[in-house]
Formats: sequence, structure tokens, C-alpha cells
Amino acid sequence: MLFRTENQKRDLEWSWHRGDRAFFQAGACHILADAFLRKFPQAGFRPVMILPDKGFRGGHIVAASPELIFDWHGFSRRKPYLDHHFGKMRRFFPGWNASVIELDDFMTPSFFQKFNHRSPDQYFRNPTLRAEAFVSRLVSRNPAFAQ
Repeated sequence: MLFRTENQKRDLEWSWHRGDRAFFQAGACHILADAFLRKFPQAGFRPVMILPDKGFRGGHIVAASPELIFDWHGFSRRKPYLDHHFGKMRRFFPGWNASVIELDDFMTPSFFQKFNHRSPDQYFRNPTLRAEAFVSRLVSRNPAFAQ
């Protein structure tokens, strides 16, 4: 788990220069999920948000099917992934809890505002191209999925 400070969140150039895993783990997970969903629209995945209860941090957006999750790790089985995420967050933040919600309104101005996420044009450089390249690398490691 990576947790950025408020100063790090504001420093777009610093954020951009982190490695892909760190960049898409903390700060651009929604950009990565969107790139995956656009590349594989018929794969049965949807944008899903782990939305922490009020007063907690540790939210995350992934592309999810009923069985799998795709994020900066690549592919994970859905239930073990969620169990691990919830367990780890509760070790960091006692009392932590979250809802797992499918997002119908994703990558729109209202989504960015409601969930306080940056739109692609608010990054230091173009995160969409970076996400597309990272998706290709991660998917290529799973030949059963690559189409």
C-alpha cells in the first residue's frame, strides 16, 4: 500500500516521475481501469470502486468481472483480492470499512467531481498513453487473456 502525503498529491511532476506501479497504485488507478476497459470492452469487466467509509482513506478503482480484478498488479481473483485489500487497510487503519460499488458514471466530469479524482488533462503529462502501454505489458503476462 502506498499512501501519498498531501504535498505529494499536489506535486504533479513528482507524481508523474514515480514508476508505473506506484503511479497507478496511488493517484491514477481510475486512469488504468479506464484504459483496460477501453482495450477490452467485450471481456465482461466493469469499473468498480472500493469506497472507504467517511473519514477513511484507501479507496481504489479497478476493472472487475464477477471472478477477476485487474489493476496495477495485473489480474487477481476477485474475492481473495478484496479480502486482502480490506485486511491490509484494517491493519493500517483500525475500524476501516468500505463499500464495493460498480460505477455507472465513470470518467465523466460528474465522476471526477463527486469522487475527487483528476481528469486525464489534470496530470503533468498524458496518463492515458502511459496507462495503455502499462495495460499492454500487464495483459501480455497473461496469455490466456490476451486477445
